[in-house]
Amino acid sequence: MHLVSRCPFCSAEYDLEGAKIIGEEEDSTMIYVTCSECESSIVAIVAMSGLGIISLGLVTDMTAEDTKRFADAKNVSSDELLNIYELLKSDKEVLKELTRPKA
Repeated sequence: MHLVSRCPFCSAEYDLEGAKIIGEEEDSTMIYVTCSECESSIVAIVAMSGLGIISLGLVTDMTAEDTKRFADAKNVSSDELLNIYELLKSDKEVLKELTRPKA
């Protein structure tokens, strides 16, 4: 796991003992790691390919629980996305209501 072994912010080495497995597929694993020095977090996907082990890390501000919830969520279809776009485009008040702080 060389590509995700160090924090991208402070370069501290990750303590992979504290890594949380978010999900697993046939040839890949999604993990959540928090830096013990600066407390930034990444979500990494580690996968087997014909070329060996590859990894890709993404800096996140989500918690491990949020990451798991989003990973397990149903995919948004292109029709659903288009419907939301059309709604937001046609009614500006909807966006205001959706982004209004809760009382």
